[in-house]
Amino acid sequence: MFTQTWRQYWGLEEDPFACEDADKDLILSSIDSSSVHWGFDRIFGNPRVPAPGIIFGEKGSGKSALRLMMSRRVEEFNAANPEEKVFLIEYIDFNPFTERFRKSIGARRDTLQAAQDIVERWKISDHLDCMLSLGVTKLVDEIIASGKKQNHLSRKQCIYLLIMTSLYYNSDQRTTAEAIRKLSRLLKYRGHQTKFRILINILLSVIFIGVGLLPIVTELTTTFPALYLYVAGLASLALTWASAFVFRSAWRAKAARAVRGVKVLPGNAALLHKLLAGLYPKERKEFLLPTGSDEASRYNLMHRFIDLLAVFHYKGINVLVDRIDEPSLLSANEGLMKRFIASMMDIKLLQYPQLGLKLFLPIELEEIYRNASPDDLKRIRLDKSNLIPELKWSGQELYEIANQRFQACQSDESDKHKLFDLFAEGFDFNHLKETLNTLGTPRYAFGFLSALFAEYVKELPNDLSENDAGWKVTRAHFDVVRAAWIDRTGLLRRVLN
Repeated sequence: MFTQTWRQYWGLEEDPFACEDADKDLILSSIDSSSVHWGFDRIFGNPRVPAPGIIFGEKGSGKSALRLMMSRRVEEFNAANPEEKVFLIEYIDFNPFTERFRKSIGARRDTLQAAQDIVERWKISDHLDCMLSLGVTKLVDEIIASGKKQNHLSRKQCIYLLIMTSLYYNSDQRTTAEAIRKLSRLLKYRGHQTKFRILINILLSVIFIGVGLLPIVTELTTTFPALYLYVAGLASLALTWASAFVFRSAWRAKAARAVRGVKVLPGNAALLHKLLAGLYPKERKEFLLPTGSDEASRYNLMHRFIDLLAVFHYKGINVLVDRIDEPSLLSANEGLMKRFIASMMDIKLLQYPQLGLKLFLPIELEEIYRNASPDDLKRIRLDKSNLIPELKWSGQELYEIANQRFQACQSDESDKHKLFDLFAEGFDFNHLKETLNTLGTPRYAFGFLSALFAEYVKELPNDLSENDAGWKVTRAHFDVVRAAWIDRTGLLRRVLN
């Protein structure tokens, strides 16, 4: 039988169990966001009070699916509570940051050695830079996309937003210079630089005109020869430009140091220097810029960013960290992954006010806390971080999720069926649950169900009558596929985890 014939009989528009990657799974968005693992609420917490959450799970255990469901829950919460929204940052693609960091530190050319160099020099400040880059870019893009004038920000908030844009904006949509230009227009921000230049030009004009006219005034020329007046004018002019040059050089150097300190992004010191040069002298000392790997300056910028978000009715931030085992530079070595993520697991970051760090980590990294020294455990304080040591699913949970997927793929015109309707009369439901429980993860469970039906269908005649019992999977076929998949998953677990 052709697969499409079998699907049409059951009212299916597509295979409910074919996709193995949550980020590419279109069916997942059709499932009710309440259909989640029992531990979801523990790591999700109360959106009004962002808190950390850490979950370990083997490959295919549904970590990314939980992250996507968490993202949906946040969107639903924001729609229902527009005055107390949660700002969402997805820290899941590490490649652009690690590749740029590799260039910034001059890492060795060999891939493994480069990964070692990166992990050796990567600090918590670099993680904060990555989060700020993702957050600032998202916020700036939202402001620009809205096209609305932002009259509700104070001058200081405008300056901080522009400074952070020059430091952290990194988008495929537009350049940083373009973003600053559009943002400045929406913020109605103008530095004093333009006025300053006008005043300088007027002053220079007065000096030149005055110096040119003074020799004509005979009373003055008899007392002060014209040569003296020219020398005085030129000296004044030289002093003015020398002061301006020294001032601009100092701020250019400060901007360059700040940009060099953010090693995870390419940066453009000229943009930051232009912003700093446009500030009033009394303002410049109020703005703290990143310096090297200094954590304090990053936490200060994160605090300022959270304050800025409050103006846009965001009361906190959730940072979702996932796919740590997929970056090309780090994934080949478990020890490097562990050191990379361990630099993020610090009590100050995990418990930072109005910041909820949600970590979805591969099970092999559980050594971070299982083999940690007492001092490391005190630094991490997992007892306050809503820890789920291992993401496990029961057979009943996996069946319910599979049934939701099955029903989501049925056409609106068809009679609604349950997943268990696809099995022959007298089939033991507990046997199905026990099988799913043994498989243990959504990826293996769904892969098994997809193979079960696909292999069964290909042995059926395409002209099977509508009332034939052959439309339903038999126990004998089920057990054959079950045995093969239990052997397969056992091998995969040993290799992957």
